[in-house]
Amino acid sequence: MNRRRPLLFVVALALLASLVAGAGPAEAQNGCSGLDRNGAECVVIVGGGSTPSAGGHTVTSSSPPGPRFVWINTGVPCESAGGGGWSPISGLGAAIGEISTLAGLITPTEPGLLWIGELVDPGAGPTDSGFVTCVGDGDAVPALPPPLPTAGEIWGEVLTFEPAVNLDPFVRGLTGLETYMWYEGPTGDTVTITLNGYTVTATIAAVEFRWDMGAPDRAGITAHVATTPGSATAPAALHIYAEPAETFIVHEVLWAGSSVITGPGVPAGGITVDLGEATLATAREYDVIEVRTPLTGG
Repeated sequence: MNRRRPLLFVVALALLASLVAGAGPAEAQNGCSGLDRNGAECVVIVGGGSTPSAGGHTVTSSSPPGPRFVWINTGVPCESAGGGGWSPISGLGAAIGEISTLAGLITPTEPGLLWIGELVDPGAGPTDSGFVTCVGDGDAVPALPPPLPTAGEIWGEVLTFEPAVNLDPFVRGLTGLETYMWYEGPTGDTVTITLNGYTVTATIAAVEFRWDMGAPDRAGITAHVATTPGSATAPAALHIYAEPAETFIVHEVLWAGSSVITGPGVPAGGITVDLGEATLATAREYDVIEVRTPLTGG
């Protein structure tokens, strides 16, 4: 374990106040660079677009960047015996404000630099929680805890089912005849999972239901959108095919939600993360045929 004198650590936090207000930390975790404590410059893109194969499913998401541990090399001298690890820290902002008048009163007896591994939410700002260490000359900065799960990872774990593409007529469609569509499946859930060593409790709800009645390449999309799932007796949408064709129907359910993440370095009680939206898509082939009744003479 590292040796730190409490007063020295307090002074180091005081000096940190002016540093975090200026240039951002030297580097950050998970590809974010130039990230300051307000998280304004961190942009994380989650998910992408794809069409499911018949009988399969895909999950894509459009979500805000989630909280990340940020490495902050403060450049502040501190006392270190070397070879130590991170110590939990909370109330960083308050600590800086309370002891700012002590800056410059203590000279460390052993050279080292103070490093902060703070948990920063790009949307909400710093959480004032994380880890701190005093790294001696020539010592490596200890590894931070694993990255917090991203919204895309969470959606991928909670949207694992494959809703049926419900149609009537079910086997094949007929030109000039209405094809009914509806959704059968969960419309809301609260799921607790473990990801990257963290406990995630996600609360999700289905907010929109879509049917693309077009071709396999989704060219010339004819889409129907509903805010209710419907049923076999009260369908959410209907479609009439004018021409016979081999069609490929994609059924999409739009979900929204949030999660509470608890684990190492996270404030007591956890941190709430906006999951944004995710689309669960399933698909099936659907042949549309034309039936003509022969005319008979009298």
